Amino acid sequence: MMRRCVSASLVALLGLLLSGTRVQTEEVEPLIVHHPSDVVVKLGNPATLSCRVDGSPKPTIEWLRNGQPLGTQKGDGQVQPMLLSEGSLFFLNVGGGRRGPSHEGVYACIARNSAGKAISRNASLYIAGEMGT
Repeated sequence: MMRRCVSASLVALLGLLLSGTRVQTEEVEPLIVHHPSDVVVKLGNPATLSCRVDGSPKPTIEWLRNGQPLGTQKGDGQVQPMLLSEGSLFFLNVGGGRRGPSHEGVYACIARNSAGKAISRNASLYIAGEMGT
């Protein structure tokens, strides 16, 4: 009797899945589970600002620098920082603004999905020897 009941349930479940009916997944608005933190880095060195998020569907992440959307790239990270797959922001070669862009500033990550958005706490990127100038 038990075997027949389990088999009937399994057949019903498989029939539902194979019939083309979508199984609804619960939408969960983004939650920042790891906020970025301040970092001090020497000019020309690499740096990473971390941001990890949860949510369903998987949130997209963008970054702000000094309150403005930050351009990121998938390339080599020489000039613009790269957005890594888990949401962190990677600077291959931190610039100070003398002959190129300055990366010093206040950063925050924004996570978005169809259920909503979340904004991280601010984190500052300082260039060693230039703090307070």
